[in-house]
Amino acid sequence: MNIMMISAEMAPVAKVGGLGDVVDALSRALATAGHDVRVVLPLYGHLDHKKEKIAPIKTLPPLTVRVGQQVHDIRFYRCGSARAAVKVYMVECAPLFDRPGVYTDKNGEGFSDSLDRASLHAQAALLLPRLLDWPVDVIHAHDAEAVPALLYRRQWYAEREVPGPAATVLTIHNLAHQEVHLASAVETLGLPATMAAYPGLLEFHGQVNLLKAGIVGADVVNTVSPNYAEETRSTRAFGCGLEEMLASRGEDYSGILNGADYGTWDPARDKALPATFTPGNLAGKARCRKELLRELKLDGGAAKPLCGFVGRLVRQKGMELVLPLLDRLAGDGFTFALLGTGEKHLEEAVHAVAKRHPGQVAFCAEFDEGLAHRIYAGSDLFLMPSDFEPCGLSQMYALKYGTPPVVRKTGGLADTVLDANGNKGTGFVFEDARPEELLAALRRAEKMWSDPEAWLALQQRGMACDFSWAEAAAAYEKLYARILRPTPR
Repeated sequence: MNIMMISAEMAPVAKVGGLGDVVDALSRALATAGHDVRVVLPLYGHLDHKKEKIAPIKTLPPLTVRVGQQVHDIRFYRCGSARAAVKVYMVECAPLFDRPGVYTDKNGEGFSDSLDRASLHAQAALLLPRLLDWPVDVIHAHDAEAVPALLYRRQWYAEREVPGPAATVLTIHNLAHQEVHLASAVETLGLPATMAAYPGLLEFHGQVNLLKAGIVGADVVNTVSPNYAEETRSTRAFGCGLEEMLASRGEDYSGILNGADYGTWDPARDKALPATFTPGNLAGKARCRKELLRELKLDGGAAKPLCGFVGRLVRQKGMELVLPLLDRLAGDGFTFALLGTGEKHLEEAVHAVAKRHPGQVAFCAEFDEGLAHRIYAGSDLFLMPSDFEPCGLSQMYALKYGTPPVVRKTGGLADTVLDANGNKGTGFVFEDARPEELLAALRRAEKMWSDPEAWLALQQRGMACDFSWAEAAAAYEKLYARILRPTPR
């Protein structure tokens, strides 16, 4: 199949969160299976053209694209090698993309012209199949930012070819990010005003909601774990107001569990680590722990566990459950290695705790890929007490690195981590989003950690888990094959 993915992110060139990792790994897994996969990204202004091997495609002409009342010049670039298994195209448009940031500016504020950016990105992507003489079988849109491509497919290409059948898939990585705008925003999209009025595709409580339109309009919709699919179709808390729309899709809404990229995340060959290790020989992990303590100037010894956290400091990731416990646990001998950026008040609160406990709590408010690998490898426990979690990749990485995760029973965490009980389980699971529940899980972990034999067995069970992309890619292949028909809905 010829598969075109449209996304705002793709690791490593443009990565904000797990979406970037997923687009990268899934596209490569599908290419390995024999499909022709091409990814279309915006050309962001902060990218290093030389480092990322970004160059203009001289065989494709410059074009003009209308967004609302503005006409923009665009040009296509290639990222990486032309011989790569996955071809990556980037859309240059200086007024919209030539600035730092994917979704937000340096102050963390969302771009006011996000809808303009999404519209231009989608239009440019749909021009490529004809320009490249490459009939596309599947247009795979990732999250709300890519939904305009699905809308244009229905509205503009209903009578003329894209070319190719161009069946449509929407993958929801985070239902909370919906791209909601005033009803007048339909003009920016260049779509009929009737689409923003009930019962139009875009209309939602008097506003324009891109994700809602994608849910109703795509041939099939999926999210990134079976449990999150069930949570979002059945409850308002997880459905974020779109639960009825999701439920209405019936069998055309499903969950496919993300995979982990073990080519990048493998402690047996990870070059970011001071020592490598395997399930059969964990001596290297002990060295990783020692070196992580030294790197972060932590005083923790063998008395209590070293707890790692890598992620965004936002409510979703459960930092508000961790914060009330840090002083108490640090005073009790636990050590913490925390890496991430996010909401300013949470960053300031974690900084304050680290300042009060300089030898027990280390906080790095930045994105450091190498340090992230070392935290996964050197920690005894990995904290992931998410309020909600569509899939989660961090718990998969932690398991592979012999670092049992402490997770809340939600979304993909419930699909991937089994609570430790006797000689079964791979991590420590709690249900209610309350600090005392997390504390109880950590106390259970501390007790098992004091039993070296039981702890080693727990680590080895986790390292034996296989969440590779091959199974997920096969599930997407079946999804694509099911919707490929002459006339998409």
